[in-house]
Amino acid sequence: MSLTMCGVIKRALFVVYLFPLLLVSPLMAQTAMKKGDLTTGKKVYEEICFACHGLKGDGKGPGWLNTKPSPQVFINSVYMSRLTDEYIFNVVKYGKLAVLKREIPDKKLASLAMPSFGAVLEDDQIRELIKFERAFSQGGPQSPEMREIFDAACVVCHGKGGRGDGERATSIQPAPKYFVSEAQPSPMNLTDPQLMARFNDDFLFSLIKKGKVGSIEEDRFDTMQPFGQVLSEKEIWSVLRYIRETFVNPNREKSYADRK
Repeated sequence: MSLTMCGVIKRALFVVYLFPLLLVSPLMAQTAMKKGDLTTGKKVYEEICFACHGLKGDGKGPGWLNTKPSPQVFINSVYMSRLTDEYIFNVVKYGKLAVLKREIPDKKLASLAMPSFGAVLEDDQIRELIKFERAFSQGGPQSPEMREIFDAACVVCHGKGGRGDGERATSIQPAPKYFVSEAQPSPMNLTDPQLMARFNDDFLFSLIKKGKVGSIEEDRFDTMQPFGQVLSEKEIWSVLRYIRETFVNPNREKSYADRK
């Protein structure tokens, strides 16, 4: 890749560096434990959330095959542990699109959306980049040309090894397990096969070409819708606590779902 192309990509990334970040503290992941009620959370989850995310938290509820990309997998504790309670709360209340566009009252939650690269990468380059990224979790060769593009465009967020631990994702805990990034949602960990299996090539192409917001607004890929009009804040915190204790950290103590 030419030095000119590297320069163009780096200039395109400049907008990413303008985004303010949310400083994450270890206490933030405990918010749901303090504000949520397990009994209420279980009731809400089994009435509403299971339809997409499944009763087992595996992302395979009754409607999952009609959702592109497929719903979030809560039993993927490595990924879920990288998201703060405050970020998830706002996504449930206001919807993910509103959070990514910062159209929510909580201005302290400065989320970071995947930017678009359609202006600096050709379609064929994006398709080859997808193959390069899948090799992190599936194995296989990674072309030197794509390595140059990845280093210029992707490493700043996703890291040299694709673990989502680039310098833009300043960490307070080591990657990849239980790695909490200042950038929320944490950049995708390309080495996580459970996470990467949720995304087909069409979605990844749209994501890289048009960015996360563009993939939703222009290409109509699905994302979490707002539930703030049907759930109270107490109910949202409660369902978040239920998800954390039942699916994300079930081994810390006996899972609520298994209690008699």
